[in-house]
Amino acid sequence: MQIMTIVFLFVQCSSNPADSEEHKNLMAEHEKMEEEHEKLNEEHEMMEKMHQEMVQKHQSVSDSQADSSHMQLEQEHTAMMNKHAELMDKHDAILANHQELVKKHASGEIDMATMKADHDKMKKEHQTMLEEHQMMEEEHAKIKADHQKMLSEHLVE
Repeated sequence: MQIMTIVFLFVQCSSNPADSEEHKNLMAEHEKMEEEHEKLNEEHEMMEKMHQEMVQKHQSVSDSQADSSHMQLEQEHTAMMNKHAELMDKHDAILANHQELVKKHASGEIDMATMKADHDKMKKEHQTMLEEHQMMEEEHAKIKADHQKMLSEHLVE
């Protein structure tokens, strides 16, 4: 009986925490985070494309000398899009860091407590990314509404 207990403890202590059910659940959550970020990245690329189309369309109907208020608005929009691009770069860097943590976790050299702490950090960073993306979506909606207003003002003129 004592020998079996010692063998069981030895096997239990030497097992890789990354193989545990708990870590597998953490990984499933992490994969979901990555999928959500990929969706956010695709949406941001669509936003950038739409913004470029808006700028081109506005330039085709605008006289820059007589349209300074609209040009100022376009500059604000461009600044927003630049800020959005910086946020997406930041998000890409965070996810790259997450990938490194995942590799470390899979190595078996990290204990479960560290894995949980790392995963909690990843969840917080992911939540921040979602909040920042929500802000980007709201700003993009403003850009679209401003663009529609500009076009209608040009049609009236």
